Amino acid sequence: MNTQLNYHHLRYLLAVAAEGGIKAASDAIHVSPPTLSAQVRELEEFLGTPLFLREGKSLVLTHAGCMVKGYAERIYGFGDEMVEVIRRGGAGGAETVFVGIVDALPKLLASRLLVRAFEQLPLLHVVVREGMPGELFPALSAHQLDIVIANEAAPLKTVLFSTKVGRHGVRFVASPALKKTYRPGSGLSGFPVLLPTRESALRREIDRWFAEKRATPMIRAEFDDAAAMWEMAAAGAGATPAIDPVLPDVAARYGLIELPLKTGIYEELFIVTAERQFSHEGQRAIARLARDVGGK
Repeated sequence: MNTQLNYHHLRYLLAVAAEGGIKAASDAIHVSPPTLSAQVRELEEFLGTPLFLREGKSLVLTHAGCMVKGYAERIYGFGDEMVEVIRRGGAGGAETVFVGIVDALPKLLASRLLVRAFEQLPLLHVVVREGMPGELFPALSAHQLDIVIANEAAPLKTVLFSTKVGRHGVRFVASPALKKTYRPGSGLSGFPVLLPTRESALRREIDRWFAEKRATPMIRAEFDDAAAMWEMAAAGAGATPAIDPVLPDVAARYGLIELPLKTGIYEELFIVTAERQFSHEGQRAIARLARDVGGK
């Protein structure tokens, strides 16, 4: 039995995962369908588990397939980094950091953090993966990610290290037209709102505040992604939460303005890692900058 991994198999798995089927993948990487199918089966036999399931006309990754895909992406990412470092003369080459960003975290804040990191480390290369905490924390535990930027700490039962690097006030913002219909002093009862989904740490804080104030807003939609929530708010569908550091960006990009309402709600920012000490300067820079982006 072959006991060594064939790295070509990983390339084939990535192609099938990206294209959703053998025929489309074979066209994309110029390998015949029978050969591609056989190579994927060989990888499944080598690992002892199915990596794809058929859903209709498409092939989708199993849980094990998703794990293998994550490792494959890292392997090829390191390969690209190695080539770049050697071509640059073996010194001062780019460093690749695999960063997870929780969906509910404002991408305006995350992008500001990464831009600052690029300014400090011009050769830094990041691979960004977005998802729910339930997806990103296991990927971090499996070393498919180097660092996760989140609005909640990792569960205590995991062997992960969470460092709180920020605590930001939350305001409700709305389109100018919708703000005109808001009655100061009435809270948000009966007012249309757009909120994060109930899996979000911020949503739990908002629900706590609603209960405390006995507010019963009209919840029109719930979102995993803050940018999509702000897009809909810009169309006048409802008021929506935004944290203090991104209020100027939200106003400039989406035209949303703050309602005259004090919430007492805060959202926390965490850097989560699988190691207590950072092994690469890129990780250290991102963690360090997270403390000052937008202030605490």
